[in-house]
Amino acid sequence: MKIIADENMPNAKTLFSHLGEVALVNGRTLTNEQVKDADVLLVRSVTKVSKSLLEGSSVRFVGSATIGVDHIDLDYLKDANIEFSSAPGCNAEAVADYVFSGLSYLYMTKNVQWLGKKIGIIGYGNVGKAVYARFVKMGCHVCVYDPFEEDSALSANFVSLEEILTCDVISLHAPLTQDGDYPTKGMLGENELSKLSAGVAIISAGRGGVIDECALIKNHQRLEGDIHLVLDVWDNEPVINQKLVSIVDIATPHIAGYSKQGREKGTWMVYQALCQYLKLDIVDTNINDAISAGCFSSFDVVVDFPHEEMLARCIHAIYDVARDDARLRYKYRENKENNVFDWLRKHYVERDELNTCTISKLNSSALTILSAAGFR
Repeated sequence: MKIIADENMPNAKTLFSHLGEVALVNGRTLTNEQVKDADVLLVRSVTKVSKSLLEGSSVRFVGSATIGVDHIDLDYLKDANIEFSSAPGCNAEAVADYVFSGLSYLYMTKNVQWLGKKIGIIGYGNVGKAVYARFVKMGCHVCVYDPFEEDSALSANFVSLEEILTCDVISLHAPLTQDGDYPTKGMLGENELSKLSAGVAIISAGRGGVIDECALIKNHQRLEGDIHLVLDVWDNEPVINQKLVSIVDIATPHIAGYSKQGREKGTWMVYQALCQYLKLDIVDTNINDAISAGCFSSFDVVVDFPHEEMLARCIHAIYDVARDDARLRYKYRENKENNVFDWLRKHYVERDELNTCTISKLNSSALTILSAAGFR
């Protein structure tokens, strides 16, 4: 059996080699010729899986080690009788870490205070749920907009999009869709963004295209720069709007979910699905062998700072999003790579999830806040 896998899938050869020959490829430039004689195709979000890629190939199983499926033509796979599996929730904790690292950066650099403020979340999938849960545990006033989930039995505070736009912090985790009753393409356009008030913080860590970038730039001018922007996703990736980059506080190359453990969980979930499809036993049944431990298993906090500063210091000890922002800006200035955006993703500096680290020696209220943020 021949298995084609994106070269950015961690542990792909380690996990899949006992099933067949594993060839690692550039997922962005993958062609029909490359997959023609493959039986299994394993991708990430940069690969558009469609009829043009798979027609005439021997591929019978497609696995995407990501939570989103907007890069997959699901109707074609169904018609062609090709099995499909993704990894929903694999990087939810990593994206939540990104959100709180971004807020910590805004606090430490601009004194943007968000604890006790009104928080709005757009999208209540696996990531939205993880982010929502952390804010709730911290005692924040949290509301969420997701018309596909609001009629369910879930005990979340669902509100209208209009109310979300009144929040102090808006965190976007919606998929990118262009049809149906509630398309998300350009969902935050000129009409919506014009309702934002000065001082709002927006974190976009779902899919590029949900925000109308031209309208965002226009409203940045309207608010005279008094808007705080943390952007991980962009319209027209891998080509990104440099004018927008120049005005945001944090700019990163679609890596919010790129923790070491999150990416490994994605590979692991697809591996399990393929074994189930092939009706084979999973050789490595211990997930701890497939998911790495963190570099720092624990640390003590010996000074009791105000909660927002304590959160920022502890979170940035494990993951400081400013590192990714600085690297992006430096590489675009250097401009030695043919495709800076994908180069940054391929050569991403590994980071751990907050949940790999235990914190101790603090009072109970401080430990509660840090536990809510994701620490053990």
